[in-house]
Amino acid sequence: MKSLNAQLVAFKTSVFERADKETACALRGLETEYRAEAAMAKPLTIGERAPDFTLDGADGKRHQLANYAAQGPVFVLFFKGGWCPYSTLTLRAWEDIAPEVRRAGGSILAISPQKVSRAALVQENNGVSFPILSDSCNKVGDAFGVVSNVKQLTREILTKLGCDLTDENCSGDMRLPRAAEFLIGSDGVIRFAHVSPVHFERTEPRDGLAALRTLNAETMAPA
Repeated sequence: MKSLNAQLVAFKTSVFERADKETACALRGLETEYRAEAAMAKPLTIGERAPDFTLDGADGKRHQLANYAAQGPVFVLFFKGGWCPYSTLTLRAWEDIAPEVRRAGGSILAISPQKVSRAALVQENNGVSFPILSDSCNKVGDAFGVVSNVKQLTREILTKLGCDLTDENCSGDMRLPRAAEFLIGSDGVIRFAHVSPVHFERTEPRDGLAALRTLNAETMAPA
């Protein structure tokens, strides 16, 4: 099976192959701009305390980070939405290792600014077993420092593809989170963090699983 990032790059390549020259050039320009902006951002990182949050889930329940952390380490994944193929590829890849994460005493929470109704469709259509949460107005994303403004050209491209963020997202928020993964220990401290400037570069789920196992080993080691 291909790695997650190999799948993401393959999809990106297919997009460029189908695009006309003008669109491909515009997409390359957007990538450069998003990378430059991300270089100036200051997301939370290893050693910092993760902000607690409570969000509505696709299952109709309220989910609090602290409740999950009390039971073991938690992966918090930020994604753009179910309309984004890169996001759905990522969710499916994490679903593949979700049973191993649970056996290692961990849990996974996936967060996007999509409405709860949209999140429910994402969960069902992709066979995801872990909670998918709705981050109204990107409040949690802002607290983690991973939210960025969507450029006008990106909006235009999404509109052409039939995606209206004002309809997809809570409160019509036109911002989106960067691709990001955090591993939070039972003490609420971030033990692993990766925030990408572009949506086709993600943490490999098995690298995340390795970080979880390392954290478990460190926790169990004698003082």
